[in-house]
Amino acid sequence: MPKQVDADARRGELAAATRRVILRRGLEGSTLREVAREAGWSIGVLAHYFETKDELLRYSLADPAWVMNRFDSTEPDGLTSVRRILERLLPLSSEMRDMWQVWMTFWVSWPGDASWDRERRQRQRKFRRFCRGLILHVVERGEFDARIDAERDGDALATLLHGLGVQAVLDPRGWPQRRQLEALDAFFAARLPSGSVEVATCG
Repeated sequence: MPKQVDADARRGELAAATRRVILRRGLEGSTLREVAREAGWSIGVLAHYFETKDELLRYSLADPAWVMNRFDSTEPDGLTSVRRILERLLPLSSEMRDMWQVWMTFWVSWPGDASWDRERRQRQRKFRRFCRGLILHVVERGEFDARIDAERDGDALATLLHGLGVQAVLDPRGWPQRRQLEALDAFFAARLPSGSVEVATCG
């Protein structure tokens, strides 16, 4: 068992190194040799864990430790907690902008592969289900209008988050933290029950 844990840890280190290289060089420049250099390992050691570049890239995207794969790791507890969960997903910091940049690079630079296209669709559907679940949770708590359609508005939330992420990466000066949060709060405000006057915020 200890050997397995060590292997998982090493794969995680290589996945993180791969994402750092992708951020600097894109997918094309993310060679096995470059990733090995970034991780401080020999190419031979890297090959023990990943035989091909494709295998390494796929694991780097699927890495369970990566923040972009942990969006559903926290159970919501009302609207304020939902906002906190979503804040952690947005590119509000330079670190998260880097994560979004890597994420976008995967989406746009790896076309023409049927299995990859299928995985991409599955990931998008999972994220939409996650957003629908958050909306339904807030509706059931009585913090959103009871007439809200969780499926429709969950899809709208997913679209908003993706849009904010892309805009903040492409135009960070035009979409600073404040503007991103204002857009998120406007989404919430439009769905509050009649008579509510403000969105629950945090920080």
